[in-house]
Amino acid sequence: MRVSASLSIPWFVLVTGLAGISAHAAAPPAARVELEVAGVLPMPEGAASILVLREKGAKNLLPLVVPGAQDQDLGRRLRADAAPGLLAETIRALGGRVREVEIASADEGPGGARVRLTQGARRLELPGAASESVALAVSAGAPIFTSRRVMDESGLSPEEVDRARERVAREGGEPQRM
Repeated sequence: MRVSASLSIPWFVLVTGLAGISAHAAAPPAARVELEVAGVLPMPEGAASILVLREKGAKNLLPLVVPGAQDQDLGRRLRADAAPGLLAETIRALGGRVREVEIASADEGPGGARVRLTQGARRLELPGAASESVALAVSAGAPIFTSRRVMDESGLSPEEVDRARERVAREGGEPQRM
């Protein structure tokens, strides 16, 4: 999975712990949307960053606000060539593999994503924060999904991004470059 750096987005438009085993089922295949990491936009105030995911094969975006305390080293951890973190190494050491990550909500809360693992014939699902789960998926080379519902509720279409760029230009600002 590669992180694309060709996306230009006005930052202000985008701001409008693993625990236990979950029994949530994956969204039906037709309702699932595969995502890729487009980049990370630091907020000027430094209080947060925005993790931008892009619908694979399309230009629709899913922005996720990552609070400052959780965004340290996020850009580094999301690089495809980044060294695996402790969690990824632990999963591997225990004979497990990250099968996929599903973003359940655009909120950064502890249940905002589900990490699906395999360990031999055993299948596990763990809730986690979206940014941490995405970083784990990138580290493991696992796909990232969300539902069409999440994209409809929280995503941005290319038209919405264009309108935001126009608004920034009218107000004399500069769109954030990635």
